[in-house]
Amino acid sequence: MIEDTILLTTPTYPYPTLPPNDSLTDAMGQRFTHGDDMFTLISHTHCYANHILAQNIRKKCILLEYPRWKDFTKEVDKQYAIVGISAFPVHMDSVMKMCEYIKEKSPQTTILLGSYAAQAYAARYGEDPTLRNVDHVVLGEGVRWLREFLGEDDLDRPIEQKLMPKCGGGPICISKYAGGNIGFFVSGLGCPGGCDFCSTTAMFNGKRIEMLSPDSFVEHVRAYYENFPRVKNIFVIEEDHFRQHDYLHKIRDYWLSHPDIIERLDWFAFGSVDNIADFADKYGWDYISEIGIGSIFIGVESKFAGEHGYDKRDRVDAREVFDQLHKRGIRTVGAWICGWDFHTHQNMLEDLNYFVACYPTFEQLTRMSPFPGTVLYDKLKEEGRVRNVPWDDVHFWSNAQVNTYLETHETLNLTEYGYKLLYETWGPSLLRRFDVLLNGYEYWMNSDNKVMREHKTKLFRQQASLTMVITPVIYRFAPNGVVRHRVEKLQQRYRDLIGEPTPAMKAASWYVMRLSRRWKKKDLFDPFNQYPKEEPFKRYIYDKQNTNGAVPYRTEYGRSLGLRTNLERLREFERFKRVAAGLWILKHLLFWKSDPQLDDYLIEAASYRTFYGF
Repeated sequence: MIEDTILLTTPTYPYPTLPPNDSLTDAMGQRFTHGDDMFTLISHTHCYANHILAQNIRKKCILLEYPRWKDFTKEVDKQYAIVGISAFPVHMDSVMKMCEYIKEKSPQTTILLGSYAAQAYAARYGEDPTLRNVDHVVLGEGVRWLREFLGEDDLDRPIEQKLMPKCGGGPICISKYAGGNIGFFVSGLGCPGGCDFCSTTAMFNGKRIEMLSPDSFVEHVRAYYENFPRVKNIFVIEEDHFRQHDYLHKIRDYWLSHPDIIERLDWFAFGSVDNIADFADKYGWDYISEIGIGSIFIGVESKFAGEHGYDKRDRVDAREVFDQLHKRGIRTVGAWICGWDFHTHQNMLEDLNYFVACYPTFEQLTRMSPFPGTVLYDKLKEEGRVRNVPWDDVHFWSNAQVNTYLETHETLNLTEYGYKLLYETWGPSLLRRFDVLLNGYEYWMNSDNKVMREHKTKLFRQQASLTMVITPVIYRFAPNGVVRHRVEKLQQRYRDLIGEPTPAMKAASWYVMRLSRRWKKKDLFDPFNQYPKEEPFKRYIYDKQNTNGAVPYRTEYGRSLGLRTNLERLREFERFKRVAAGLWILKHLLFWKSDPQLDDYLIEAASYRTFYGF
């Protein structure tokens, strides 16, 4: 029995797919750019809950991320004293199978189940965990729980989230294996907002738990800046940053005093319509950008939500909030939900079109889904309005809810129609992002704020130039003439604000067009959405020996994707290295037409496949 090391793992593959046959782990493709055809961004993500646990206990940890069954059983056969599984409700069948195997091979092993699968498990099976081979159901914040369970004496020491694995994404027509350029950490868990459908509100009893102090927040940003130079955006988990005014003030003080960071990266925040507007009323809209925020996830939820008791949506017009943010170059991820009890055939299209009018840069359209453990679930269960669906249908697009006025298929169809409507009205998210970046460049170039004018505009200029490269492809394969006209106008705006594309940019556009034509032909006979993305298996070792190192883990790579896929990945890596070399040569041959700031940014993106983020 291995006593000195804890095994932490995600559920084993194969994973169930979402209703449109999307991958569970591809957040950009399954929701944020879903429906953008060949401009859909395909992304990779990591299981950060386990990484946070591994970094914040004294014991050595082995962390399995996306193991296949043989990888999992090989590790379990070593007989660890403690095995922790972090999962979502959709994985529950796989989790139960894993628990059965652990108990069969190592009956003395203690099994811990955490994250939202634990919440759903407790709601479905009751408080007695022994019913299904789980020894401890861990609800709420897991770091303190695990420290206490292990008998550690300094339970309240600061939580660390050092340089966790990077996320990344790129247009599927260009790359299937984009490199990592998005960092990650959690500033706070839980929300006092009290929305009845929210699993997070229920998980943390309507309270916020601070995971990083403002000082730790900026220290973690600095660590990414110094150690991962290709990170362009840091995704910071928090239910609503704009409830924490003092917290944001301290971050702004740091951000404005570090122009080197302003020039290279920004961070992704979360907020609700009314709280963002209230914050801006007190401190001004410019203040939000001065904090370093580059993109915000905004829960629009519904035009009518405020009328039905959701107080985060009862005072402000969401369209005005989106517009004010976009003017300053802040990208948005708008979230809309279909299937409220007040949705009828008379108002559902009005609601959807209101959301489309917000012009979100990225979007998340989901169905109202009663997750076990939430207030909504208990209410609908009592009313007999929760279908007994299998676990693999417990997700954001679940058909578990019996709607008041709409048929089950209508809510899924309407979310799919919403994605289509956004694409055919405004173009793909990449084009909308291009528009907002140009807004930000123009706005801050005319600002009296010297720091933002001299430094923030460099970031906008570089990111806009990288997107300019793909605009000829968006024009060529636009869904209609309306979008094609928008592309022309934005291309001209780029030329007016920044200038003509450099020779390296034009060469990159030619190459992207070549890749896109090839992809389009292939997709006619071999549609990309019949192959949901799979993540490779990785084994992380937190040995606790190199405690002073920047990266606190070692990574071992498995062979889970097969020889053919790995060869395909290697060919893509080498191809883009050659493209980067060609662009470097062109930059120096035509040096009088080049712009080193823009061309170097492009060459780095091609070399490491760090294309586009939020």
